[in-house]
Amino acid sequence: MVPRDGANDYAIPVGTNLAIIVVCSILYFVLLYAGSHAETVVGTIGYGVVFAVVLIPVYSLIHEAAHTLLHPSPRWNDWLGRWLCSLFIVSLTFFKHCHLRHHTKNRTDIEMWDLYLEHQQKWKRYGNLYLMMVGLGACALWLSVVMYALAPSLVYCGVLQRHSEIAGFLEGSNQKQKIAAMRRESWLVILFQACIIGLLGLSPQAWLIMFLIHGFVWSSQNYVNHAFSPRDIINGAHNLGMPLWLKPVYLNFNLHLAHHQNPRIPWIHLPRFIASGRGRMSFFRNYVRLWKGPRLSREPNPELHKETVA
Repeated sequence: MVPRDGANDYAIPVGTNLAIIVVCSILYFVLLYAGSHAETVVGTIGYGVVFAVVLIPVYSLIHEAAHTLLHPSPRWNDWLGRWLCSLFIVSLTFFKHCHLRHHTKNRTDIEMWDLYLEHQQKWKRYGNLYLMMVGLGACALWLSVVMYALAPSLVYCGVLQRHSEIAGFLEGSNQKQKIAAMRRESWLVILFQACIIGLLGLSPQAWLIMFLIHGFVWSSQNYVNHAFSPRDIINGAHNLGMPLWLKPVYLNFNLHLAHHQNPRIPWIHLPRFIASGRGRMSFFRNYVRLWKGPRLSREPNPELHKETVA
């Protein structure tokens, strides 16, 4: 791994990040307003599809904020991250905890949506994957906002703890300081969305339709960068090929193996850490493979990493 500190060759692209935040934020409000005031449901759905695309780079930059790579100033990094999380509907502290947990348990038995083990019931693993892909992944983030705002103790109830993947993400998040931060941020997200609906005169129905479309688009591709990769915590990811016209949308998020091997490198420099663009599986091919369902795995369970990735 190449450290970020003192490495000018891998500086955070502050100007580019800020420009993307401004453009995405403007498009976010414009599309919500247009979709809410569309004359037909079909029109709202059309705006919702574009809305979902705009939220892809928003998510990529939230991911940068989780690694303190959005802005060199920790204070600005966190506040810009909170702004983006308010658009996406998630607490930054919650997302950061879950994402850094992901870096320590990737491809272990408690995080492998695309595989099943011999002792597991195949139909349950299929249901687990497909529920996540059709929107449960995004709904879980939105639900976490409501639960942390109103009753944080419900997050750690027996139902959620019995789901291995969810319990794996939540482990270690029940510290007083973290819960307090997640509760504050969750209320901030709720008030922000309520203000948007009120000030822009949005139709709650149109707002819901557009977010459900976004939820499906995000959830269905959220695991594509890991699907069917080796069961290795660091190397269990892909550098997937992507059409040139989509690269400005994903901000190199498809170069996920390079990210897991170099988590302290900003997104703009990740192409330097892959050998070439040739011979790589396409993002869309792996997306289709994932929809075919989980596969039986006989690979050993990799050991959890103890260190925290920042």
